[in-house]
Amino acid sequence: MIGARMLRICSRLSLLPALLLAMLVPLATVNAEDSVEPSGYTPVAGESFFLLADSSFASDEQAMVRLEAPGRDYRRFRMEPYGGADIRVYRIDKPLDFLKRQKNLHRVVSDGQFKGEGLSNTLAYLWDNWYRKSRRVMQRAFSYESRQQVTEEVPELKMGTAISAPTPYDAQPQFALIPGLPVVSQFRYPLWEAKPIQPPAGVNLAGSSSEFVSVAPGNVYIPLGHLKPGLYLVEALIGKYRATTMVFVSNTVAVSKIAGDELVVWAARKHEGSSVPKVNVLWTDGLGVMSSGATDTDGLLRLKHVSPERSFVIGEDEEGGVFVSENFYYDSEIYDTKLYAFTDRPLYRPGIGYR
Repeated sequence: MIGARMLRICSRLSLLPALLLAMLVPLATVNAEDSVEPSGYTPVAGESFFLLADSSFASDEQAMVRLEAPGRDYRRFRMEPYGGADIRVYRIDKPLDFLKRQKNLHRVVSDGQFKGEGLSNTLAYLWDNWYRKSRRVMQRAFSYESRQQVTEEVPELKMGTAISAPTPYDAQPQFALIPGLPVVSQFRYPLWEAKPIQPPAGVNLAGSSSEFVSVAPGNVYIPLGHLKPGLYLVEALIGKYRATTMVFVSNTVAVSKIAGDELVVWAARKHEGSSVPKVNVLWTDGLGVMSSGATDTDGLLRLKHVSPERSFVIGEDEEGGVFVSENFYYDSEIYDTKLYAFTDRPLYRPGIGYR
């Protein structure tokens, strides 16, 4: 069907007789082909990467995570066409229950919902294909002089080079949202345009090699904004690869001291250093909760239990802030004397003797 706008244009140019004649052309001469050529498109596969949080954050601090992607070899070229990294921030409604189910807080368990890329790029290619063919049909239905007069009157109807331009494809997330977790924010971060993490300032040592931290493309901090006190799960997606980490936001921190059969916890405000009472604390070894309690008016709590080699103290204050503290106890070390030496150079290299 010819649109009303085209009819008005043709009437103004005295082209209505030609238009009516064109409409009488046998359908066999104007039908477009039904076949669709292969697009040659394949979804971006990506490569594996790491996602972690270097520290916890207070509610007035910029929360961020660190993403480490391979940035100097062929693997970068398998990731870069994706256009960055899709970041999703979820809030955990019952943080202590969630943390109790984790066997290792360094490797949070959260199953991804892989769904594939979807049909958006397929539909975009089909639309462009059908649009080009419809334009060819219209070109065969109208004479060159008629088309020229119409486009002179309405320049925006000119096709230009769009008829031969390739279909632009957008890489779509291949994982669905995690069910049951409210989404705080989601965005695509321009990973390869971001400034890589720089070495710390003021670490140059006279007379020695100080370049022990090199700048690596793809190793960046991703800002998440100022978050309310609580526990957050951050999910990053690049192609068919996915990584997750936890972000702890709390104005309370825990200072812990461990012994062979007990643990002492002191909860304090991160900025002010004042005691925080009524903080719910769990002492866990990854297999289960060994002991729990709440801090007193001085922010102190003593928990009795045989200390494993590694354990975690997790807590939640009245603001909803969640913190974690990792503890190590090696009973055998009290009988051994050790000397630790640190240097910015390796002390031993195979095949090289030292005087």
